[in-house]
Amino acid sequence: MKVVLCHGTFDLLHYGHILMFRGARGMGDKLIVTITGDKFMKKGPGRPVFNERQRRDWIMECRSVDECHIIQEPTGVGAIRQFRPAIYAKGRDTLQWTNIIKEERDAVWAVGGDLKYIDTGTVFHSGELLSGKYLAPREDQESA
Repeated sequence: MKVVLCHGTFDLLHYGHILMFRGARGMGDKLIVTITGDKFMKKGPGRPVFNERQRRDWIMECRSVDECHIIQEPTGVGAIRQFRPAIYAKGRDTLQWTNIIKEERDAVWAVGGDLKYIDTGTVFHSGELLSGKYLAPREDQESA
C-alpha cells in the first residue's frame, strides 16, 4: 500500500487545503494527514483559532483523507518517522520555509520516501483569510 502523508497546522481549513488533499490522495492508496498540536503552533497571538481536536475533526470530514492524527511536535519529522510514507506531499507555498522543509525532506528520504509539491493553482494562507484579506471574491478563484 502506497501511503501519502501531508502535515501542517491547518488552523483554518480552506479551499487550497481541499485541493492539496485531493492531489495528494491521487498519488497513493492511503492519505494520512497530521496536524501540529496546539502547544507547538507559532502563528502569532490568538492562534490557533481552532483547537487541535476541532482541526482534526474538520479534516476527517474531507473525503480524500483516510486518517488524521495530532502530532505533538513543531514539524512533520516525527510523523514521517512514524508513518513512513512513500510520498510526503506539501503545498507549493511551503517552499518559503526552507529549513523546516529540508528537515522534513531528509526525514522522508531516510525512510525511503520522496517529497512532492502539489501545485493547486490557487494559493491561500489561513492567516490572511483570518485577517479578512479575502472578504471579496478574488479574480484567480474558481467559481462554483
